[in-house]
Amino acid sequence: MASGPFTLAEIARHVGVSVEEVRFYVEYGLRPPPPPRRSRSEPAAFQAEHVERLTFIRRALAYGLNREDIGKFVYGGLTTCDDVYRVSAHRLNKLRRARGPTDSAVNALEGLIATCGRTGGRKDCQILAVLSKDGPPSGLA
Repeated sequence: MASGPFTLAEIARHVGVSVEEVRFYVEYGLRPPPPPRRSRSEPAAFQAEHVERLTFIRRALAYGLNREDIGKFVYGGLTTCDDVYRVSAHRLNKLRRARGPTDSAVNALEGLIATCGRTGGRKDCQILAVLSKDGPPSGLA
């Protein structure tokens, strides 16, 4: 994909979400807004980093993580891989209780957590690496 700029509709289409979802993520604070426009007639100019953040959000939600978890991953000051693991494991326990052990999101999140070595910093975390990849999440029906 090119580096941008992209319109709101283009970025939504590329990531596979609605325009309303993109707006919601901005309002909720999970995704930074695009740079300010020079004029009212100029469309918003989203860049590649916006595509990456939206992809991360979409994948995290597909794995059963919620907005609060995503906010912690993005802005919450988690500094180690073990921090990310603990947030993910906490969500997995809640999902198991709410949906049961055979739910596809439960199984997918279990698989995602199993990839984590719980050592090193954020840059070493396999959970964050998988969530950052492009394409559909694995293990989901």
